[in-house]
Amino acid sequence: MKKKFKILLSAYACEPNKGSEAEVGWKWATTLSLLGHEVYVITRRNNKEHIELYLSKNEYKKLNFIYFDYPKWFLKIFKGKSNSYPYLYYFFWQIGIFFSTKSLIRKINFDFIHHVTWVSYRFPSFLCLHKIPFIFGPVSGGENSPKILKKNFPAVYQLKEFLRDLSNLYIKISPLINLTLSKSQRIFVCTEESKKIIPLKYHHKTEVLLAIGIEKYLKKNTKSTKNKKNFNLIFAGILEPRKGISILLKTFSLIKNKNKNVILNIVGSGSMLSSMKKEAAKLNLNNSINWLGQINRSELIDLFLNNDILIAPYLRDSGGFILLEAMSTALPVATLNIGGPALIVDNKCGVLIDVKDKNENQITSELALKINELIHDNEKLIYKKKLSLEKIEEFSWEKKILRLYK
Repeated sequence: MKKKFKILLSAYACEPNKGSEAEVGWKWATTLSLLGHEVYVITRRNNKEHIELYLSKNEYKKLNFIYFDYPKWFLKIFKGKSNSYPYLYYFFWQIGIFFSTKSLIRKINFDFIHHVTWVSYRFPSFLCLHKIPFIFGPVSGGENSPKILKKNFPAVYQLKEFLRDLSNLYIKISPLINLTLSKSQRIFVCTEESKKIIPLKYHHKTEVLLAIGIEKYLKKNTKSTKNKKNFNLIFAGILEPRKGISILLKTFSLIKNKNKNVILNIVGSGSMLSSMKKEAAKLNLNNSINWLGQINRSELIDLFLNNDILIAPYLRDSGGFILLEAMSTALPVATLNIGGPALIVDNKCGVLIDVKDKNENQITSELALKINELIHDNEKLIYKKKLSLEKIEEFSWEKKILRLYK
């Protein structure tokens, strides 16, 4: 990518060291700048303090920020005191930035306008109406928990999944979403599942590309586990059914039946914490589980260094930033062949379990079997650690951006 572009980047969420959506917006902006492009980022005014503080200590050439928010009274009405209506405000924000960028577009001859956050195709971007080539994404939303597994969800979560399925049907007929898709020069979606939701008439300009990346290797641990007292598994994520928490506990129970020295560290919080602890007690697992709650990113990386496998049976995940971070510390990942994780992990560097036409017991048994093999085959585990480090090279932010702007 020798040519240098002038890019207007739309990033509602964009802050350094925040993770999640904010991390996505920040990395797209800063990596484009480091590659020599002239980048103008339109983002929320409430992101300004953290951005300006970071930029005062770190220099990025050709990186400019434009901040837009509605007045406080508007925020109070359409966003709520406790951020109760973020989606409604986000929609109005998209309208606002269309008008607020008009004067900037008259001054600067942009090569592209590129929407990066939110990473969702459920909302239109009206920036596509400017007469400048528009790139939409990577965006997500089509990832779905397998029907046979959703039957085990509590009723309230089954309802949430049903409503989500309905919203995906609406995507195909939504006039505003179709306006954005039709006006886009290129569309990038995070997974194959999301591509299926995009109407077929736009598939010729749609490509699968994860929204997330990894900047560099983190601390690495490729040590043998042969003489360790305990074999340590770790799970990290919100404690909700879509993260496969039922599969997690049942898999660990099967592993524990054959390996008394295995420990499971659970990082995260969520509405299912109490019921998970009750289920763990029924399975006689509580003495072998460490409930660690919410921790910061640095603490999580340190935990990765002291564990042997990340078990991530996520049923619906468009990305998998935790998987990338784990693999960058040489921690193999055991996950399911759906959504974002299916694009990150393979059976060479980790464990990838197919879920098509399988029930929960079948998936659980297969996952436990594969993890047990690694517990008892130290050489194979070390080999997967090394391959995890090699695999992670595919997901650098620089390679991702070079691919998109090819």
